[in-house]
Amino acid sequence: MIRTDGRERKPDWPCDDDAQWAAEFEFALALGHTPPDGLAEQVLEEARLTVAEAGLPVREVLGDPAAYADAVAAERIDEAHRSSVDVEGFAAGDRFTSSLLMAGGQVALFGAVLWASAGLWIPVGWATGGAGLLLAVLVVLVTGVIPELRAAGRLRAGRVAIACAAVLVVACAVGFTAVPRGPQVSVPAPSLFVVGALLGVLGWRVPPEPVGRWFRGKAAAAAEAIRSDDEAWLTRLSALLRGRHGVSAGNARRCVAEARDHLAASGGSAVGEFGDVEVYALRLSEGPGKSRRAARAEVLPTILFTGGILWWSIDLLSDPEPASLWFWAKVVVLVVGAWAWATTSWSLWRKLRPGGRGGSGAKGGSGAKG
Repeated sequence: MIRTDGRERKPDWPCDDDAQWAAEFEFALALGHTPPDGLAEQVLEEARLTVAEAGLPVREVLGDPAAYADAVAAERIDEAHRSSVDVEGFAAGDRFTSSLLMAGGQVALFGAVLWASAGLWIPVGWATGGAGLLLAVLVVLVTGVIPELRAAGRLRAGRVAIACAAVLVVACAVGFTAVPRGPQVSVPAPSLFVVGALLGVLGWRVPPEPVGRWFRGKAAAAAEAIRSDDEAWLTRLSALLRGRHGVSAGNARRCVAEARDHLAASGGSAVGEFGDVEVYALRLSEGPGKSRRAARAEVLPTILFTGGILWWSIDLLSDPEPASLWFWAKVVVLVVGAWAWATTSWSLWRKLRPGGRGGSGAKGGSGAKG
């Protein structure tokens, strides 16, 4: 529903249960299918009109909200949109903007802990201050930049970013532990709230679409070239399978080899035989093995999280100060982090344990299994 001032407004539901159904539907559609902008609002408005005409509760008319979300996704989210979504369900630009929100929340939380433990004015040296800044950059790099580059099929740039992340990890550890504190200045702890709020507002207000186009700009610029160059098309196919869809290097090579053999036998062009390279990569990647590949994409962040928990534990135990509020604040952070690590690792292990295979491929190639 559109307001007279042009802004979208949530549909008015006749009862609380109908409104709850709408919220469950919207959540299931967003979580499981990454719909294009405006689809959920459009479907809910149609559902409201249908329910008003029938005079029955929405659950009786449309059934389970999750099942209805699956049906809507199958009917109304086309391959062109689904091909732009990565193996974990993120659209272009979503990773980067979410990473800014995450970094802003961490900075604000750090400011609250310091205010509670050290007082309104906190001493900051160049080493610890620089390490704190690098830590925020590291969070954005690992959770936003690297996944965006891989989803764009820019594998070489992604490897460079991973190397930069490793350097930043070492630099942060050295800055926080090994480098002498040196001269310090006092800054108000609430200033960290301002920095965190700025990062949060930036992540909330920046539209993901332009960010996604920026990360995929180089690949998008080559779109015209691959229409007339079969090798460029095949190279792009391999990059999309490995980066955006999480297919293993071996299976990506097999899919590319099968496509190349098909082209040699048919004498046609890649675009003529297979169509759009992004859509064809999606078709090859879909199937039962997709969920396992999505879980495999979580391995590196989990390993980095494990390293962070270990470093935090060693730092805490190497110089325990039970009389300090800062010490107990760090203990609380460690307990919460350890619980999050345990649940994440257990969930990841359960996802990776069963064997999974990819779906069957489209014309000219078989499905990517892993």
